[in-house]
Amino acid sequence: MVPLTIMRLRPHQVQQVSVLGIITSRDGTAMRMMERPTLRQLEYMAAVAHHGTFGAAADAVHVSQPAMSAQIAELEQRLGVTLFERDRHGARLTTDGEAVLIAARTVLDDVDRLVDVAAVRSDDLIGPLHIGIIPTMAPYLLPTVVRETTRRYPSAELHLVESRTADLVASVESGDLDVGVLATPVPEVGPSLSVADLARDRFVLALPEGHPYAGRSRLPQRALGSLPMLLLEEGHCLRSHAQAACSIIGASPLGSTQATSLPAAVQMVAAGIGGTLLPASAIEVEARPGSGISTRRLRKPEPYRQISLVWRRRAGRSEQYERLADGLREPIAATCSLPE
Repeated sequence: MVPLTIMRLRPHQVQQVSVLGIITSRDGTAMRMMERPTLRQLEYMAAVAHHGTFGAAADAVHVSQPAMSAQIAELEQRLGVTLFERDRHGARLTTDGEAVLIAARTVLDDVDRLVDVAAVRSDDLIGPLHIGIIPTMAPYLLPTVVRETTRRYPSAELHLVESRTADLVASVESGDLDVGVLATPVPEVGPSLSVADLARDRFVLALPEGHPYAGRSRLPQRALGSLPMLLLEEGHCLRSHAQAACSIIGASPLGSTQATSLPAAVQMVAAGIGGTLLPASAIEVEARPGSGISTRRLRKPEPYRQISLVWRRRAGRSEQYERLADGLREPIAATCSLPE
């Protein structure tokens, strides 16, 4: 038998409600109430929208693909709309699906807030804490982030993800990540996210050992005009920040040669291909003795990238994330420090 459900109608419209969940109006018309979606169905919908395929979404939430497909089909039946266009390439949201997803994320955010309010003390972070960090920061800042977070919040269960900026921001917005450490400003960070600046990560010039400029303490702008500068490939936010820095200091980026990662760029510099802009946070790891490169400060004002912590503005633990940012500022600034 179908469980009893109650539908909101004006008193003059309702004659009786049967145990089968049928509402009978005074004119004799029978109307079955739309069953409400479950939170699990909304979570599955958000997962499919995020991952683009039912298989990837099922793997992410640890269920079988048939089980997820069945739940999405039931959700579509309950709502009376088609949420996804399905083909061999994956699943894309329909126009109705896009509207439903916005409402679904609001519901899931509110449920997260309910759980957080009930489970988390006002001055602590308890339970899972999913932290994302971009690849050009992870090797250099992650030890500091982990050390300080576990020291301040021993009850937090850290889950760490390395991801490029666009994917990281999308994961924070969807709730897959609680917070993200990245460089700002970037266009991907919109009004739905809160941003706390942590430190300025100044750029230095990395040169091959033995380069004529390697002996100078600070390089004048005119010395950089003829120096080819290596950049990272598209998709790294460090590329756009380095391009902006090149414009400031008058350097010319190499158009034909790009590095896939910051360590790869350093190796190419050591091989004599050109120079590159290295964040101060990376010097201890990438410019250590024997690396084959030397670093030099640039003339003031020195270009920099801003290291920031981001989280969903509607997150139930927003106050805790703000305090986490407060605790990270000083140690991260120390990691990015340069001798004056």
